[in-house]
Amino acid sequence: MSCHLAATLKSLRRAILVVAYGSPLHSHDAVGQQVVTEVAAWGMPNMKAIAVHHLTPDLAEPLSMADLAIFVDASTSAAQEIQVRPIGLDNSAIATGHGCEPQVLLAKTQTVYGYHPQSWWVMVPGGNVEPGEVHSPVAEQCVETVLQEIEQLIHQPGQTYA
Repeated sequence: MSCHLAATLKSLRRAILVVAYGSPLHSHDAVGQQVVTEVAAWGMPNMKAIAVHHLTPDLAEPLSMADLAIFVDASTSAAQEIQVRPIGLDNSAIATGHGCEPQVLLAKTQTVYGYHPQSWWVMVPGGNVEPGEVHSPVAEQCVETVLQEIEQLIHQPGQTYA
């Protein structure tokens, strides 16, 4: 492959940001930490994977540089399956310094930077957010499926993220 072609192909890659949030001290709430570790191990140069305890307004800057954002969170709902939803903007809510929902963070990004990335919310079932470092069996089984969901989001038909 010529250097010119390689550079052209590299320039087609878009920036991907995976943000997992939740406390590693609250049982399955920490499942996102494991997902981020696995995603980082993929070694994709155009992908950044970060784990945070809460979504905060300071994440607007890295979001403004992404073409695709994927948020991973442990769900406390009774659902037993992973839920993947597109995220729209929520201009009606206020982002505080102590945490916010992804749609509020995207609205903040849009307001400050005039742009927000296409975004998805991956919610992992499990239900146990009691103090402790043990993932629920449901959440533990979901890690591989979450990784597959992330791969599918990256390789959507008509998109060039990887």
